[in-house]
Amino acid sequence: MKEKKLAEQDVDENQESIYYQDTYKETGFIDKKKITNLDLTYSFIIGVLGGIISSLIPFSLLIKVWYPFTGGTQLVSGHHVIWASIVYGLTKKKYNIFLTMLSKGLIEFLLGDPWGIIIIFVNFMEAFFLVQGFFLMEKLGEGETKLGWGIAGGLGNFFQAPFFWIINQRWYLHWSLWALAFIFAFISGIFIVGILGRAIKNYLIKAGVPTTF
Repeated sequence: MKEKKLAEQDVDENQESIYYQDTYKETGFIDKKKITNLDLTYSFIIGVLGGIISSLIPFSLLIKVWYPFTGGTQLVSGHHVIWASIVYGLTKKKYNIFLTMLSKGLIEFLLGDPWGIIIIFVNFMEAFFLVQGFFLMEKLGEGETKLGWGIAGGLGNFFQAPFFWIINQRWYLHWSLWALAFIFAFISGIFIVGILGRAIKNYLIKAGVPTTF
């Protein structure tokens, strides 16, 4: 009887070990966790909110008042991407970054963004580089630190600047203005997308907003 009980206990322990191995495996670049209704809710609601605010509130005017020079508006460009970092903080699933930015891009397109359908591609591009940033920071052990979020946010917001400057054909401007605009974009990503986004998600979690991780 004792041998039978020991054998049954070994089987239970083996099954439990297999369960935990399946549950707590590394997620990699794109998480393999099952998407939930709450994931979709956060992604679409916050994405739509971001699209409305980005389209209807001219944040760039706040900068032009005291810095009216070319490229200065990049200092507030991070407000376009912060929505994705908030959703990522609440869910810890990187594909929700894509869902959020896709929702935001569709709303901007429907609200008559001057770039037309290109704005959807821009949002997807920002999502891609934000995911890259968080993935890199996790590999370096900085996935939950202010430093990690700041650098990830900077990467997520940076690449839209050269994209817009190239398609606007601003070749006539001095290279220093190009460099300054790109630096402003990265700084905006650090402080708005990364540090502010992290602070907001921490506040929401402390306030009792449910998470999905």
